[in-house]
Amino acid sequence: MRAIIETRSQKASGRAWPSKGPDKYVAVQLVPDGVQPLEYLREDMAKKRGIEIIRCGEYYWNSTGPRSRYAKAMAEAERIAAKYK
Repeated sequence: MRAIIETRSQKASGRAWPSKGPDKYVAVQLVPDGVQPLEYLREDMAKKRGIEIIRCGEYYWNSTGPRSRYAKAMAEAERIAAKYK
């Protein structure tokens, strides 16, 4: 099994500022050996291929500093991925 760290965009939730939520997220794909990784992170397709998707956190596109939610999400993703190396 191998782990692939993904950084993806998502539609921000809510109607108006400040209720709009984060527009990016970090996820880890746990892909069994011999299976093609997903191009689009869809739960239904992942289930058919035996892939597990773990969402590690959300963040805003312009907030990627060392103490940001992005940094925390990436640290969590790297911790998960290290278990499968």
